[in-house]
Amino acid sequence: MPSRALLIVAGLLTQLLGAICLVLALASIPIVHDLQGGTKAALASVIAALAAMVCGTLVWRGRLIPLALAAGLDVGLGIVLPRGTSGIGALLRILPQGDVSTAETLVTIGAIGMFVAAVLCLVAIPSAIKLRRWARDELAKPDYVPEVRRPGSTLKGWGTMKLVPTQVLRAADAPARSKPAVIFAVAIPLIAVGIAVISASTGGASAKDDVTFGSAGSAPPKAAPVSPPVAPSVVVDAAAIDAAAAVEPPLEDFITLFHGALGAGDTGSLLDPKVFGFGIEAHEVAEGRADVAAMLAHDVGGKAEISAKLHQVGRDGDIAWVAEELHAGGKSFVVSYVAGLSNGAWMIAAIHFAVAMPNDIAYKLARDGDLAVPDAIPGQHDESALALAMKTAFASKSSFVDARSTRADAFNFGSAPGEHILGGDAIRKVFGRIRATVHLHDAVRVGAVGAHGGWGAANVDFTDADRDGTDVTQTFRVLAAWVQEDAGWRIVQTQWSNAR
Repeated sequence: MPSRALLIVAGLLTQLLGAICLVLALASIPIVHDLQGGTKAALASVIAALAAMVCGTLVWRGRLIPLALAAGLDVGLGIVLPRGTSGIGALLRILPQGDVSTAETLVTIGAIGMFVAAVLCLVAIPSAIKLRRWARDELAKPDYVPEVRRPGSTLKGWGTMKLVPTQVLRAADAPARSKPAVIFAVAIPLIAVGIAVISASTGGASAKDDVTFGSAGSAPPKAAPVSPPVAPSVVVDAAAIDAAAAVEPPLEDFITLFHGALGAGDTGSLLDPKVFGFGIEAHEVAEGRADVAAMLAHDVGGKAEISAKLHQVGRDGDIAWVAEELHAGGKSFVVSYVAGLSNGAWMIAAIHFAVAMPNDIAYKLARDGDLAVPDAIPGQHDESALALAMKTAFASKSSFVDARSTRADAFNFGSAPGEHILGGDAIRKVFGRIRATVHLHDAVRVGAVGAHGGWGAANVDFTDADRDGTDVTQTFRVLAAWVQEDAGWRIVQTQWSNAR
């Protein structure tokens, strides 16, 4: 009699991995929904995981269609599982920094297990054919009675798993199966896997899918689309618009010019005379064109070719906010700045230049008392509405969430590598779930940009629990870009960084 060991192993492995994927996919659905990700792909993963569990139960019976389908499902789930844009990948985005690498290793092991299960299903096809041949011979015997299990007419498996011929092949006098039911049983899982694979491979259909926070292992996108200018609320003459457009320098050209000037160590001509800047080192808080230009040249460390790994731009009339991951001379920098358009030229009004610090290192330094505390923000007597908005926003976590704009081009840079969130709603939801306290460390500085924009700079104490539950406080440098909306001043971009 044929051996079913290979079929049983392939079936049980497919069932086990399908059950794991089902649990992970179900757990990812609310997270994907909150982060405005691809819920269709997550639901397709749920269907595919269920189909894998069903097919796994039929593999040990030698059913060829379920066997082939199980192999396809294993391959499909193995492709989707480790993708950062999949539903399961969304789970990694909210894990603490120290747990991300462990989770990614487990996900990789699971994906490898899926491919191993697929190979076992394919290798088990000859065993399935032999099993069907045995069942056909048993059913053809003149003395075979389906209701009576006699020696030789059953196959032993593992434990109590025994098999009779009618579980492999339909008896000649059994009612015919419904062909539509078989077609649907095959088509639905295949469609589900197709949707999941396509969604994961394309990385999402919109910019809102690019949401990452707390995951240094997630690779940021190479580029993000430039948001178009928001239409002004006042009616102006069409000829005036055309004339203004003819002389207005493209923002992307300015960004390219800034890269060249930064690499050459001479950014002064692109900085506003009253520009404010944060640098890498704890004492680097600079004001004025000459001081900020010198700070940037010092931090880059000499002439170098600048390349951008991540590039996100937002704009509202004569104010723009830019966030980039830049590489220069073998170094990586996280940069954000606020620029204003005046007299036909873009100028940087405030800039934040930093090097990302992994969360596990930052937490250890903070717990040991070795994390650098940035120099105090130079105080000034400012009773403006923007200054009040800045002080209120960083008085608590809830007030920070309330101060965020819901614009699709709003952006947040975290302090660790790979931490970034695109979209105002996504930023509000992520920070709303973080269990932390936020309050100002010292003074704030603000500046107006254009007709209805501005920037704000502050040192902010951020306290949350380490992996063992110990509260840890880090003092972050924060640069915020502000836009005056109908509801008042709202934050459209922030960057948090650890001073060094």
